[in-house]
Amino acid sequence: MKKLILGHGDKGGGGKSTLISLCVDYALTRGPVCVIEGDATIDDVAARFAGIAGVTGFGVDLSRPDASEEAVIGVFDALERAGLPAVVVVNTPASASATLDRQASVFIDAAHELGYSVRIGWMIGPDENSATLSLSSALCGLADRKIAVLNERFGDPKKFLWARHKARTAWLESGGLEAVLPPLTDTAMHAVREHMGRYTDLAKPGSGLSTITRKYVMDWARRAFEGSVAALFSDD
Repeated sequence: MKKLILGHGDKGGGGKSTLISLCVDYALTRGPVCVIEGDATIDDVAARFAGIAGVTGFGVDLSRPDASEEAVIGVFDALERAGLPAVVVVNTPASASATLDRQASVFIDAAHELGYSVRIGWMIGPDENSATLSLSSALCGLADRKIAVLNERFGDPKKFLWARHKARTAWLESGGLEAVLPPLTDTAMHAVREHMGRYTDLAKPGSGLSTITRKYVMDWARRAFEGSVAALFSDD
């Protein structure tokens, strides 16, 4: 089955773009991938992979609660025009739920009819918002797979409110999974942001990064691939 993967969480700065960029990199080890940028004003994922073989994409404004039907139509019309790519990753903007949740059942039904399994990586930070918002996400409730991605960039996930929040209990009882997104040192992350391209390519000699930074990037990408990213792609 084809895969439609969304980085979600309804907050800015939670790590969605990083997760989706890792998903694109991972997907490219297996074949082509299509990227949907849900916020045309911040095309960070599209910019990172611009010009890289195997990556196609388009932008659809998913911050349109006043025109949610048109936004969702835009997504699926574009997918059909693109020939229904086998792997599609969506970088959702902050507050995307105001658009997507209104059309959640239609979104899921359309995806299934086109042969897509819908997977959501819901970003979890240390505060209560990401936990509370997961309870009200209609799209998460209907997704084929949902994974609470605990972003270690914000600290020890065991100390997040999520660890003792009723939202976590509800998430797990409804079949949701958990995974961890490992942190990258601030110095290495700054260097990565200055150099566009696949993370795995940046970890190779000649990328422009220092040897030690390349080693940290490679280790970080490997751990992310083995954890949260692989869980989003897995058919188990």
